[in-house]
Amino acid sequence: MTAQDVVVVNTLGGALRHYSAGLVAAIGASGGAVSIVHVDEPSVAGGSGLDWVRRYVAALWSARRTGARVIVTWPVLGHLDRLLMRLVLGRRVDSALIVHDPRPLVRARGYGERSRRVGAVARRVELVVHSAAAAEALAADCPDLVPVLLPHPVVPRAEVPRVRAADARPVVRVLGQFKPDRDLELLAEIGAQLGATHRLEIIGRRWPAVEGWSVTDEFVSEERLDDLMATADAVLVPYKRFFQSGIAIRSLELGTPAIGPAGSSIADLYPDDRYLASDSVASWCGAITAATSADSAAMRELAARADDVCRAAWSRWAEPPRVRAG
Repeated sequence: MTAQDVVVVNTLGGALRHYSAGLVAAIGASGGAVSIVHVDEPSVAGGSGLDWVRRYVAALWSARRTGARVIVTWPVLGHLDRLLMRLVLGRRVDSALIVHDPRPLVRARGYGERSRRVGAVARRVELVVHSAAAAEALAADCPDLVPVLLPHPVVPRAEVPRVRAADARPVVRVLGQFKPDRDLELLAEIGAQLGATHRLEIIGRRWPAVEGWSVTDEFVSEERLDDLMATADAVLVPYKRFFQSGIAIRSLELGTPAIGPAGSSIADLYPDDRYLASDSVASWCGAITAATSADSAAMRELAARADDVCRAAWSRWAEPPRVRAG
């Protein structure tokens, strides 16, 4: 039996453009037809949050008319999306909602106990997560459901020529906006130990000054983000808590190793723990040393293997439910 047709509704048309392209490719490997509707967030499209919700509802209604299975890439209203999707799509349309951060790293609506109770009414909306940690957190908060664990999309890239600056020191970058769960103390300690031998750079919105690091407080476009990853020797993911890292995956796609805490979803990207760190600053510095001497071709090969695993898993998901149940 062939795979179902799928409509991807990307509710963060700006921020998740690369992610959604990978998702379409992974689902498309099943052989079914996959289409995508981008719903731009207010920071891209302008307008209010209410305008965003209206565009989202219109996209869901358009998807319903196709009769295809619908998957939403990001909750606009948290757990209330579950009810909204069921009301708009109806009972005959299979649907799924991807929950990246079941306990948001930044302030977000729709994740409190009341919203979870309201969302639980729509039991037929699948909730998809990308890491075991996210699955555990979501199952703990929502005993009414069993999350579906599927790999984060991976998009292997062609080799990018690396142009080194006159300064021959290895380049280590932290990319993306500041969030409260970033480990500033850890970064300062790394700066104290490696600042003289490495170029340590932080580029993203709302970052405070960090001793030992060059900090640039600015928005980074999709194109520049790729360039900053491709021209770094290593990318650091210095979170105290996170569920998965799109930055780590994009970095690997471009041949640059990403360094993160042991026990996190970053461990799924590598065959060993050489780029993983424990609580000690020494372990982070050791992982940085290993990463800055890594072979970029080997990194892209790891990305290609992760893509194969991803496509196989999403192809299985795209099979009609009665086939998957058997």
